Amino acid sequence: MRGSIVASSDPNDPSQTRRRPRRSRPGLYLVLSISLLAADPRMALATDAGAPAANDAEQRLPLAKAKYEEGVEAYRAARYADAVRLFLEADALSPSAALSYNTARAYEKLGDDAHTLRWYRNYLRLSPDAKNRAEVESYVRSLSAALAKQGIQQLTVVTTPPGATVAIDGSPLGVSPLTVELRPGTHTAQVSLRGFSDVNGQFVLPEATPIDLSVTLQPAPAGVRPPPAASRGSERRFGIAPYLTLGAAAVCLGSAGVFEALRRSSQNSARSEQVQLAYENDIDDMNSRQTTARVLLGVGGVLAATGATLLVLNTRVTPESRARVAAVPGGATFSLEHRF
Repeated sequence: MRGSIVASSDPNDPSQTRRRPRRSRPGLYLVLSISLLAADPRMALATDAGAPAANDAEQRLPLAKAKYEEGVEAYRAARYADAVRLFLEADALSPSAALSYNTARAYEKLGDDAHTLRWYRNYLRLSPDAKNRAEVESYVRSLSAALAKQGIQQLTVVTTPPGATVAIDGSPLGVSPLTVELRPGTHTAQVSLRGFSDVNGQFVLPEATPIDLSVTLQPAPAGVRPPPAASRGSERRFGIAPYLTLGAAAVCLGSAGVFEALRRSSQNSARSEQVQLAYENDIDDMNSRQTTARVLLGVGGVLAATGATLLVLNTRVTPESRARVAAVPGGATFSLEHRF
């Protein structure tokens, strides 16, 4: 049975904890995290930016603590969805390992395996030396197995600096840090952030184990700007050639339709002619237009097939990339390197 963390008699000493069965007094493990909220250096939001940043931290911390305490009360009242919302709001203001842990416990009460796993993993990421690490790693393995039975597994992308756009298999999924569930197997990743060089690579998502992709972005060379979205077609292998080919195919097929209509007109005219010479002229026109229509139809069909093939093969040309995966407890760390 999973234990609950209970605060010691000294609320300012978060290291003094003991285990009790979770059913004995639901929600008491949350009390410890209130002291952690104040003691955790991540909660102070201290920076070297000067007084404005310090003032901002002073404004955020009381609000984060208030949200947190509301979340504790919601959890005690078995309002787990409200507890999750309040913990997440507090975490957005002042992230901490304690908030990640308790968010995971609230999601666990809701039976949400994916989000429970996400926040337990974040807890271990923020608190690698946690005293209950072995216990939480056991939860992670159990939840990972539950996702594997659904045919998916969890991926987390962490970038330095954060806030980069992450695309998996060509589809933008959000900004880092980002956690998603994907089908196991080989995938491609692209990480981009204004002012930094794009990073591209491949990774393999195991069936039974979630992984972290850790990417360090390098500043873009001076004077080099990424092309605007409107001009990115030139980055593709065949450029605009597939579209020009398909356009030419459309012109040929349209012209073939016009000459076919003219052929029918000449045929109808020949049928109504009473003069032999005029009849022969109409027949000649009909045959000539029929030949032209057939030629244009054949050329248009070839161009359409060629254009469609080029369009399918018109993949983006990306910088040469290399990927390196190193095993770590509970998953793997993925780094992308690139050369231009």
